[in-house]
Amino acid sequence: MAFFETPSLQKARGGQHRPGPNLPPFHIHAPFPTSSPCSYLITEVLQFEYVGLILDPKLTMQLATTEAIRRATHGQSVTQAVYYFLRYDKKRSQLTTTQNLGLWKSTVLPHYLQNLHYIKSTTDVKKLQTSLNFSLARALHVYGDHTALLADTSVPPLTLIQYTHLAQLHYCLTKTRPDTLSATLFKTFNKSLV
Repeated sequence: MAFFETPSLQKARGGQHRPGPNLPPFHIHAPFPTSSPCSYLITEVLQFEYVGLILDPKLTMQLATTEAIRRATHGQSVTQAVYYFLRYDKKRSQLTTTQNLGLWKSTVLPHYLQNLHYIKSTTDVKKLQTSLNFSLARALHVYGDHTALLADTSVPPLTLIQYTHLAQLHYCLTKTRPDTLSATLFKTFNKSLV
């Protein structure tokens, strides 16, 4: 269960929720199936995971950005291990640059793109872009202008990919299936875009 108060409710309660004599902790009361009501304590959390996306209560998406960079770094170390293994294996030849790029695109790049349309902050997108630039340069052993390297490897900048994802989402929610609940909610909360 995820629980978060609006700032007005939190202010009405007196600020931060700290269990004590005058501010009891949150509970769920369940009278069923026993005859006497049961009370379960709700533990407040600072982060939670929803379908592989790590969220904080205010949905700033900083935790999701950090987790994407961590997963991409792990994918980078996996690709480096494969490169190292194949370089020193006498029975197999080394990977070509095209194969290196294909391995990088299949193991590292998806972590940067997976939840890109949820990230609102430009600084978080810039963090992802910087990490992606250094990861690609390290994978191909080509250091220099990152824009040229991205253009040569046909990897567009993350801001363009983010705009494309948002345009696809907007089209999907407003044009293709206007009678669904998600499309109705999208129209309700984004009247300026419709």
